[in-house]
Amino acid sequence: MSCNDSPKLFNDSRVNDYALFDISGDFHRFSHYNDSKAIVIYVQGNGCPMVRNSLTDFHALFSQYSRKGFTFFMLNPNIQDNIKNITDEATAFGFKAPVLIDNEQIVSTALDIKTTSEVLVLHPTTREILYRGPINNKLDFEGQKVVATEAYLKDVLDAIASEQVIVDNFKVTKGCKVTRLSEIDKNEDLTYVKDIAPILTKYCLQCHRTDGIAPWAMTNYETIQGWSGMIKQVLLSKRMPPWKANPNIGEFSNSFALPDSNARKLISWIDHGLKRGRGTDSLATIIHDTTTWSSGVPDNIITLKKEHIPANGILPYRYQEFSLDVEEDVWLRGIDIKPGNAKVLHHIFITNTQGSTTDFVINRKSVPWTDNYIAIGNGVDQFNECPEGTGIFIAKGSILKTQVHYTTTGKTEEDETRLGFYFHKIPPKKAFHSLSASHRHFTIPPYEKEVPITVSDTLNSDITIHNVIPHMHYRGKKINISVVLPSGKKETLVAVPDYNFNWQYIYKLAVPFKAPKGSVLLVEAIFDNSFQNPLNPDPSKELHFGLQSTDEMLIGSINYTID
Repeated sequence: MSCNDSPKLFNDSRVNDYALFDISGDFHRFSHYNDSKAIVIYVQGNGCPMVRNSLTDFHALFSQYSRKGFTFFMLNPNIQDNIKNITDEATAFGFKAPVLIDNEQIVSTALDIKTTSEVLVLHPTTREILYRGPINNKLDFEGQKVVATEAYLKDVLDAIASEQVIVDNFKVTKGCKVTRLSEIDKNEDLTYVKDIAPILTKYCLQCHRTDGIAPWAMTNYETIQGWSGMIKQVLLSKRMPPWKANPNIGEFSNSFALPDSNARKLISWIDHGLKRGRGTDSLATIIHDTTTWSSGVPDNIITLKKEHIPANGILPYRYQEFSLDVEEDVWLRGIDIKPGNAKVLHHIFITNTQGSTTDFVINRKSVPWTDNYIAIGNGVDQFNECPEGTGIFIAKGSILKTQVHYTTTGKTEEDETRLGFYFHKIPPKKAFHSLSASHRHFTIPPYEKEVPITVSDTLNSDITIHNVIPHMHYRGKKINISVVLPSGKKETLVAVPDYNFNWQYIYKLAVPFKAPKGSVLLVEAIFDNSFQNPLNPDPSKELHFGLQSTDEMLIGSINYTID
């Protein structure tokens, strides 16, 4: 076939938009490479002699054709391999291309991968397989030619580069057979009642409910059946569920990351006929109570002024101010946020600009808003609870402020959010503080795909970190928040390799992290101001720090107590 379709973003349907992590923790969604000539995938497996003996030829093509606009990956689908031993293999044999991990064979099943040493060449926007087969005819089982007489992959890449027709797009590959999970598991016996509804309830229903932030609700089997095609699509691209932290770095008490094994079950159930099974439809019986506060009736309830939301457009932040009207200083033990309209309230940020200072923790002045926030609501986790024995001090007469980001739904909407404040009866032993390392003097050039920016703060006190909150805007692609200890050792608290502005999370550490005096809070980010970023409103714009979402920010926030 001809491969002369222009790899522009607007030609990309995002169907078959496969996504995987590589062994270094980076995230790769294939549509990000839709400006490539083609996407070349080489199936790797540890210990396979066919793979090891073909690496020299693969690396030669990688070096030559990656400079010509082709994107190369290796992909490991083996159930017996893991990050550590693949990394050891990569080091020992000098792998040049990123190695994608697919131990649950989600992408491998979609691409029908059955053997290592096979090459798949994908169209950059449709992900259609343009060629499938070996690199060349050099290798055979237990033997090889001195020199290959047929250069299959090189011929295909040359044809694509010159916009010629690919004459022969399939060859039989001789490699090591991949044990398919479908040969082990009886996933064709999966049913909605027994297997699928429990997964959806645990990982999806917090958003996909009648009063939730998702555009449609998971109310019964018939609804899931009707949306099954879209469910498969967003699972293959890892767009849903939208928990963005790398699953191999850190543990979080509020994680709703969907294990790949469960994603595979969902896809397999969809592919094998969407069987309902006998029994009660548990989704149809669930009743969501949106009136109950998270920790009983609050000590103080503030109703924000009603906001009117237009049908369409990118909206600037809305701001409001209020007072708790308390007669004395108070200590907060928690804040519960009740959106009046969860479908439009993207996130809300509550701060006390008259509040605590960071001067005794770092050697700089406190920055209003970012250093003194007291609560964040993101549409999923709305209850901000201080750890036991801690609290947030609010002085009598303090004016609290809200910054609210609304999104549109296609029709005019209204929102009247309520805030519930819980007070300590006895002052806690420790104050619960916030601190944000933020960069305010950067430039992101137009059309640039990979712009690295870092910012840091040095601690002059021993602290314990409880939560981490990364924040960028539409061009944010990747962000890590780490602590560099006085010894020089770097401890990554959260790694978000697939950052998405639509999802603003407080990542609550399952085990609080002790950061001694002299440690550096380090925030490392990558920004994507290209057409390949589907969230980008204007790739031609040079970007600087700004409050609006069409500008940019780099903020790495923590909640901490002082030791």
